[in-house]
Amino acid sequence: MSRPRTVTHAYRMPGGWEKVDRHALTADHAEALRGEGYTLVRARRGWADTREISLSLFLAKHG
Repeated sequence: MSRPRTVTHAYRMPGGWEKVDRHALTADHAEALRGEGYTLVRARRGWADTREISLSLFLAKHG
């Protein structure tokens, strides 16, 4: 099993991308971020593997 991705930034309107505390991307953490109004996160695994992930799609798959 691969290690979980680490959230580094989150996106919400109207503020745009914001740096957030680094935390593993889990269903609980995704739900908390969505509750704060965020819709996307930038999450990384390793040095060069960064992705933008929709919280709604992530929760549909893992929640």
